[in-house]
Amino acid sequence: MRLASLFTDHAVLQAGAPCPVWGWDAPGQALTLRLGGFVASTHADPSGRFQLELPASAPGGPHRLTLEGSAHIVLDDIWFGEVWLASGQSNMEWKVAASRDANAEAASARWPLIRSFKVDPRPSLTPASECGGEWVVCDSDSVCDFSAVGYYFARDIHRAREVPVGIIDATWGGTCIEAWTSIEALAAVLPDLPAQRARLARELDDLPRLRAEYDRAVGEWQRASLPADSGNRGLERGWAKPEFDDSAWRHFDLPTFWQAQGMLFNGVVWFRRAVDVPSAWAGHELRLSLGAIDDFDDTYFDGALVGRTPPGTMDAHRLPRRYVVPSHVVPSHVVSSHVIPSRAVSSERASTARHVVAVRVFDHFGGGGFAGPAGQMFLECPALGERIPLAGAWRVEVEREIPLVPMNVFQTFPAPPLALAQQHAPAALFQGMVAPLIPYAIRGALWYQGESNVERHASYRAQQVALIRDWRTRWGQGQFPFYYVQLANFSATPGWPLLREAQAEASTEPNTGMVITLDIGDPSDIHPTNKQEVGRRLALLARARTYGERSLEHQGPVLQRVRIEGPSVRVQFSDAEGLTTSDGEPPRGFTLAGADGHHHPASARIEGSDILLDSPHVPAPRAVRYAFTDTLDANLENASGLPAAPFRTDPTF
Repeated sequence: MRLASLFTDHAVLQAGAPCPVWGWDAPGQALTLRLGGFVASTHADPSGRFQLELPASAPGGPHRLTLEGSAHIVLDDIWFGEVWLASGQSNMEWKVAASRDANAEAASARWPLIRSFKVDPRPSLTPASECGGEWVVCDSDSVCDFSAVGYYFARDIHRAREVPVGIIDATWGGTCIEAWTSIEALAAVLPDLPAQRARLARELDDLPRLRAEYDRAVGEWQRASLPADSGNRGLERGWAKPEFDDSAWRHFDLPTFWQAQGMLFNGVVWFRRAVDVPSAWAGHELRLSLGAIDDFDDTYFDGALVGRTPPGTMDAHRLPRRYVVPSHVVPSHVVSSHVIPSRAVSSERASTARHVVAVRVFDHFGGGGFAGPAGQMFLECPALGERIPLAGAWRVEVEREIPLVPMNVFQTFPAPPLALAQQHAPAALFQGMVAPLIPYAIRGALWYQGESNVERHASYRAQQVALIRDWRTRWGQGQFPFYYVQLANFSATPGWPLLREAQAEASTEPNTGMVITLDIGDPSDIHPTNKQEVGRRLALLARARTYGERSLEHQGPVLQRVRIEGPSVRVQFSDAEGLTTSDGEPPRGFTLAGADGHHHPASARIEGSDILLDSPHVPAPRAVRYAFTDTLDANLENASGLPAAPFRTDPTF
């Protein structure tokens, strides 16, 4: 007997709507569900599956849910509130720990009525019935692993509505929209679907050979494209030993990247910190937590290697480091008497022993160092329930400098066979990570994806519409809200603005809305860290369109019409009250083209809610564009600070 994966302690159930509750037991088994004063009964069908339904309930809790069948299940701390599915690729998956101001955000994240359910990342070649995962209550530690966009959205909705908010996080970085769409929906919009499925079947039959060949190709690429770790010279110099004199080393406050401290190189850097440990901890196994480290590390406690994340570890820069310090490494020799400042260790004067944590970090690309957050940096004694924070001042020394590796190096990374990266296979993530969620009652869906489909932008509008319609049909909850994020400003390819255009065209579907993020991207980083504003703008859409705050300005200026006025062009916008620019300068980002189709920068001035354009190079304008490049210098917004949407009118008005 078991309930579906989404039903765990701390769950948020959708308020104001019937809530299906389902699971499995012996075929024909009688089952009784209780929550508060509600009671429902049913029998498992011949396959063992059962489903009951809780009636529409007002927001609130906590409740206890019990289920009697061949066994007895009790779920506690259940609340009714607002449930949103957050899905897509890495910018939706991006964690609070890696977002802007992560330390401050984590410290203030005391929202027990915000909960997150992280769906286990599992592709599947057939529809799965379960997805793993559990509901987690938001606090300063747990929030670090929440989807940043999902959390900041939930926080704004919780503040505005004063109800519990649950986010179901079904995300996987680097994945395409085809993987998140069912086979049935893809059949109508993906002409080469049969060929892709046949290719996958062939590869699965030849998997050992393909894996060996791909491993060789990746190894060759790494040797040719990225710097290698040339040996642990710091260890030879005694930098891990507790008696080593590091007084001449510089200081950093961790967590931070060393590039942010003016050390503009990749390479190897050592970090050391002395820790005064209570003598009562002697002989106990300790837990050393350092948060995420970018990229690879060797970690020592009093000179003993206690943990290592070696070069080649997938997504190493995202992995929180949690290492065990064996009990025999923690001697009882007392070297000082000290008051230990800690939120978890008693402030009473206690005998302590001084120990040294040393971390060797090898960074082969991008930023290097400690990605945080500060709350995940600590040494603790689980047996005694005590903890010492490790964020703050560390000593730092460079072992080896490597010139910064250029951003475009990964353009030549070998693509894996589909059988080795099944998260990219058609419908694989729908079947493994979305299908098991249905028919859990939700208010709506949030979607941030598209980067992996830029080179196939021509079909993206049809595919996103197919996904929206298919999810709504399968959930059977009507045309629930579907709010999504248009790609941000990023120096990429000519296909970037065309993918944005396809995303905009999908907004013609009923009850959809698109957030513009042109102004909060980073031309040099496909993962801009200002996820707070992305979440806020999604919440503005939901508050205005879903929750009825009609007077709330929730989107930036949108093109309404264009008029030719001799050599000039007048562009009229909706949602343009207080039309202005973000920097007080004249509007930028507009171009005009004549019959030859060649675009030239246009001078622009604001007239009420209109923009008047002209260019000496285009005496007879035929087309206008705004912000229609991958990375851009555009500054138009309304009085609420929401940016204008990009557009083009080519080939004619």
